[in-house]
Amino acid sequence: MKARIRLMAGVLMAVCVLAACRDEMPDMQNPRTDINIYNWSQLFDAYWSGMNYNYVFWDIDPTDWDAVYDEYKPQFDALADKGFSDKATNEEAFGMLEELSSGLIDGHFGLTLTLPSGTVLYRPAEGRKEQRPNYHPFDEQTLEDYANMLLGLHDAGRFSDARLVLAPESGNALYASGILDEDIVYFRLSSFMLTEHVGTGDIVDQIVANYHDLLDNYPTVEGVIIDVRHNIGGNLSDLPIVLGKFVDEEKMLFYTRQKNGPGRLDYTPWTPEVLKPTERSRDLDVPIVVMADMNSISMAEMTTLAVLGLPKGCFIGERTHGGTGTIAADNIAFDQFYGGYFNINDILEVYTTMTMMKDLDGVNHEGVGIPPTIEAPFDGVNLLQGIDTQLERAVEYIHTGK
Repeated sequence: MKARIRLMAGVLMAVCVLAACRDEMPDMQNPRTDINIYNWSQLFDAYWSGMNYNYVFWDIDPTDWDAVYDEYKPQFDALADKGFSDKATNEEAFGMLEELSSGLIDGHFGLTLTLPSGTVLYRPAEGRKEQRPNYHPFDEQTLEDYANMLLGLHDAGRFSDARLVLAPESGNALYASGILDEDIVYFRLSSFMLTEHVGTGDIVDQIVANYHDLLDNYPTVEGVIIDVRHNIGGNLSDLPIVLGKFVDEEKMLFYTRQKNGPGRLDYTPWTPEVLKPTERSRDLDVPIVVMADMNSISMAEMTTLAVLGLPKGCFIGERTHGGTGTIAADNIAFDQFYGGYFNINDILEVYTTMTMMKDLDGVNHEGVGIPPTIEAPFDGVNLLQGIDTQLERAVEYIHTGK
């Protein structure tokens, strides 16, 4: 079965100025207004200033942003008379932007340069992830392999009461729910885009409804697996849909804060984020396993922390991506909010998170990722043969307790 799943990309209107001074810049300017950007010197100023205002990790990021200005400003000034018409100059300048931005810890951070000569992307967190042992990239084929594995389990009689959808037109978005080995409720989602489907009667709604029905009514439940491997994140409002039946009162999960002024260290107080209960017909005093990997980011990482906060929560898989902040769902006026995405005259798009998160122990996992309770590395060779060694490890844990 196929369903069209609409993926939404939220953006945040943020701030950028062209002043050459640093730290405190009183004259703020919306980067989507008519700022005259004619050369790399001006673009560097706009980028540096926008990050100076908008980046939310300055209190923990090791990058010395003032030293960056002092070192690179003369180099960009030397390119000013060449504009954006020379390809070699553009490659040299964007290479410097990559270099000076390479240490930023924001796991969502990215630069997109768009000029008549073409578009160039830079995602430093992806480069760092490539250095990990057993690196495996996010790709649509892997999601298809997971779907084929589940279909194989179904054919073998191990995955029953099942609903599954793989949507190639939406990047092979994968959702599934069912019973594994007759006693484990299994729920799979490759993005958190559930809220828009719930109540519509479409296939994703049916998968969610099936998951909820199994939690409430399946006679023999020895454990639950929530699979967010290869999950790109999405809507925070999905969290009660996934985990609301496991709590009977509001449960504090983690803390978040954001910028509330133009100064680098102008922050809101840390705000506790809670999981709200949803209607349920019984308590499930069983292990709850979340499965995540190095390609689980954002809401997938928040969900991982939430499961770890449950009395019998366990995380099996790999250290997650390390992009635990949130991206604004809607454009917000630049003079009402500081922090997050900004776009400089449609030349340079700067993708960065608007919030910082720490767990209940005060640990910030940004740029590092959340370590698993039980490590189970990705095994692509076996997966191609229909054998999911990570999933089998989760099943073993539920059945044996170790």
